[in-house]
Amino acid sequence: MTLRLRHYRDDSDYWRARDFLRNLFRLDDRPGGNWHVALFDYWRWHWLQNVVDRKPDELCLWETEDGEIAAILNQGDPGVCHLHIDPVRRTEALEDEMIAVAERECSAPGARSGRVVCVWSMEDDELRSRVLAERGYATFASEHSVEHEARRFLTEPIPAAPLPDGFVVRSMGDVGEHPQRSLCSWRAFHPSEPEEGCDGTGSWYRNVQRAPLYRRDLDVVAVAPNGDLASFAVCYYDDASRTGVFVLDGTAHEYQRRGLGRAVMTEALRRLQERGATAAYVSWYEAPAGALYRSVGFVIERRAHAWMRRL
Repeated sequence: MTLRLRHYRDDSDYWRARDFLRNLFRLDDRPGGNWHVALFDYWRWHWLQNVVDRKPDELCLWETEDGEIAAILNQGDPGVCHLHIDPVRRTEALEDEMIAVAERECSAPGARSGRVVCVWSMEDDELRSRVLAERGYATFASEHSVEHEARRFLTEPIPAAPLPDGFVVRSMGDVGEHPQRSLCSWRAFHPSEPEEGCDGTGSWYRNVQRAPLYRRDLDVVAVAPNGDLASFAVCYYDDASRTGVFVLDGTAHEYQRRGLGRAVMTEALRRLQERGATAAYVSWYEAPAGALYRSVGFVIERRAHAWMRRL
């Protein structure tokens, strides 16, 4: 089997890559491994646009002689690579070639000197782990070196999550609420940093909403009695597979420990269920996030490890 490597050309490759990932999900719907199409949308529209300021033309595609995609390689944080491979066409040689390309094209400056590359592998993926070890990679300990992958089936009733007095849960509003939404995110993810660093326009949120799988009814917020947006949960829903993925959720630091995170996620799960979804997926690194997701019924099914090599 001969595969050829080429780089992203235009938006048609984005749509082809989405179809490729959707088809892989039909072969294996477990959390982790090849990305759910919702994560690919999140990467393209939020991560590249808002977080790392890169272009999608970094995407690498391996194609058959007939032009069918067999594998794709993309980069999250600088130097952190994700491999997505059709299991029918997966070989040790292809794994090795993709990792070699990651080293050549996606390395990032090391913390002290030289360059580094990280590649994600599921802990039960013996083939990739072996190839990585043979190429000089090793797992390491850090806050974000182990990702917990979980699923919640939606075939059972979803227990209610009570709200504190005066709080309400509803869908995200229009662009007029983007500044408030931006401030809520800043207070959730940067609690010890000055608010001057927050994008007061909230213009970045338009990219979150541009993703093809975005639906405002699955962009759920909790509103405080004073009108503040206090908590949020954004779920991208793929009706082709009848599954959803939580891509953004958090609670402003001054409103934490009141059950708001559980309330918005519970409402999003209930809405997914009403729209015919059969399962929802989420992943996390830190223990507090895991405690929240478990509280609404998510169960860890797999773990992914980052492997690093210093070049």
